[in-house]
Amino acid sequence: MVLTVVGDSLTSPHAAEFRDRADQAILASAGLVEVDCSQLEFIDSSGVGAFLHLIRLLPEHRRPVRLTGVGKKVLANLELMCVHRIFEVEPRK
Repeated sequence: MVLTVVGDSLTSPHAAEFRDRADQAILASAGLVEVDCSQLEFIDSSGVGAFLHLIRLLPEHRRPVRLTGVGKKVLANLELMCVHRIFEVEPRK
């Protein structure tokens, strides 16, 4: 299942919407979860919290969550918040 981050930032107002969409999508599927971050240019702690929410929803056999198309700035923020190792991260090409 692929979830797409819509827009170029995942901050407090957008994080709640992303969590809601993720909840529905995860309940409707049974496979691994991939988050398409190719449009994402900025993420704050609320956005990271939304990604961590995905992990809490998933049983162990559906982990790790894969983040694809991750830009340098987003990756730097994930590393700064020490959460980059929790996800399978595929940098943007």
